[in-house]
Amino acid sequence: MISFEFTERDRQLIEEARRQAKLAAKYARDFEDAEDSLLPHAYPEADGCPDVRALLEAFVHETSGHKIITALLYLEDWYGGVPLREHRYSLGNTVLKIAGTAEQYDRWHDRTIAIGLTEPVGGSDPASVRTTARFDPVSRNWIINGEKIFITYAEGCDAVLVLARVLHPDQPQRLSTFIVEKGTPGFNVGPQIRKMGIRWEDTAALSFVDCPVPAFNHVDGDLKKTLQSFSESRPVVAAYALGVSRAALDYTWIQLGNAGVKPDYNARLATQPMAAARLLSLEAEWEATWLTVVRAKWIEQQEGPGKVDSSMAKAMGGMLARRVTQACIDVLGAAGLSAAGPLEKLFRDARIFDIYEGTGEIQRLIIARHILGYSPKELN
Repeated sequence: MISFEFTERDRQLIEEARRQAKLAAKYARDFEDAEDSLLPHAYPEADGCPDVRALLEAFVHETSGHKIITALLYLEDWYGGVPLREHRYSLGNTVLKIAGTAEQYDRWHDRTIAIGLTEPVGGSDPASVRTTARFDPVSRNWIINGEKIFITYAEGCDAVLVLARVLHPDQPQRLSTFIVEKGTPGFNVGPQIRKMGIRWEDTAALSFVDCPVPAFNHVDGDLKKTLQSFSESRPVVAAYALGVSRAALDYTWIQLGNAGVKPDYNARLATQPMAAARLLSLEAEWEATWLTVVRAKWIEQQEGPGKVDSSMAKAMGGMLARRVTQACIDVLGAAGLSAAGPLEKLFRDARIFDIYEGTGEIQRLIIARHILGYSPKELN
């Protein structure tokens, strides 16, 4: 049986995360015209504030579960616009956990490992990867050649887990993963990519030119194992979307309240002021999306990552963020477009949640295949 009742420890952690998010909110616009800058490891206000994730690790037995509460803590990070502390755990770490050996995990588990998947011609189709890996029997190294784009933590990471097409003269080509550490010859990073939103996030391109990678760095993560990491991360992306949406709704409710427009939660929508009725409908969508995130993470805790459940959460999160931020601007009119308030930034930030880690269209395709019983070849 699924229970969505928070424990007392859950509430303490989430309330502390929200408090810290509000402290960080004043820095949210610092990167609007300074995208080449990277987030600090922590803002000054973090001094004296407990590390909420460390508290979760210490008291996880008193919570609803590590996976559920971690997702909800990310929700709070995005409420403030930037995190008070940087949390540099990336998808590459997840693939390492799934596909790496015990020796590989021991070496890199405490490093930030970005994931190098997207390519200039690949888009949402990882099977079209053109980056290659060729084994050199003389040096006993893998030689990597190729290019990756839109890589999160590209500059700030310690290493990148690269998905590449293995070239072998006597075997069919297959996809596998390799950890390429910073400082490896032929491994180039940057510059930072100028973006519509999330301008604080470290995002850059990578290139590999005859880049030698030791045999030990071959993490045997095929395409299936690599994509499994997305089943864990997609509900977290939906949690990001919930954070941005919550910030937009809260700000808009405050502005409406200042103008004398207040909702009546005991009245029908038809009797409410139009602006309040519109936001109340979006509040219901926010709650529904929140439930899909918690359910996906609850299932993951019980049974392991659920591909369809994570896709449902991701699809709903991306759609919610766009609908909420657009509606809040519509309700407030010109005031919503002003840089004096947060809405126009939240509107730009919201667009990413329907794009990265699998677009909304891809998520709906995954869900449709499941419902209709089609294979990827039959429905693509």
